[in-house]
Amino acid sequence: MSEVRIKLCGVRTVGDALLCAEEGADEIGVVFAPRSKRRVSIAEAKAIRDALPSGLPLVGVFLDAPLAEVLTTASAVGLAAAQLHGAWPAERADVPLYAALQITGEASLAKRPGAARLLLDGPSGGSGKSFDWSLARKARALQDAPVFIGGGLTAENVAQAIREAQPAGVDVASGIEGPDGYKDAAKVRAFVKAVRSA
Repeated sequence: MSEVRIKLCGVRTVGDALLCAEEGADEIGVVFAPRSKRRVSIAEAKAIRDALPSGLPLVGVFLDAPLAEVLTTASAVGLAAAQLHGAWPAERADVPLYAALQITGEASLAKRPGAARLLLDGPSGGSGKSFDWSLARKARALQDAPVFIGGGLTAENVAQAIREAQPAGVDVASGIEGPDGYKDAAKVRAFVKAVRSA
């Protein structure tokens, strides 16, 4: 199996983005969903993008956003891709679209035509709740796209999740945060180490 990619998500500050980059993130995620406690503005996301090393992708996370809004934001910020939770557009886009599925059971698995990636997330994205990781194998059979897993991942359980799901990548937000909701350096370091050792 090739190396599992690590997306560290819910980054809200330049400092947190640089911490994640220094600790070995393969991708950084910023959230634009209006009701999220991790939401950033376009200006904040652009500052994060500008501070990151070139070649480190910044992925925008959207919830039920119209495709035109997603594309406008992606262009303004310089996003490498857009991760869509909720509504899936029928149209194609000039930026890679990642489909996020909230998994409550096998019935939650759904095809997303044109998706460059599937993210299987917990029942409520960003909540720290998990799902049956073995469903990742069924998701791969459903759609020919890399499958990432998220939802409830921590340094303590990510190795087991990787063994069970065999994902192309992992996506974490709450599992690397301190009580204040910002990234915790020790948790980020431990998570990356656990993935690389799995």
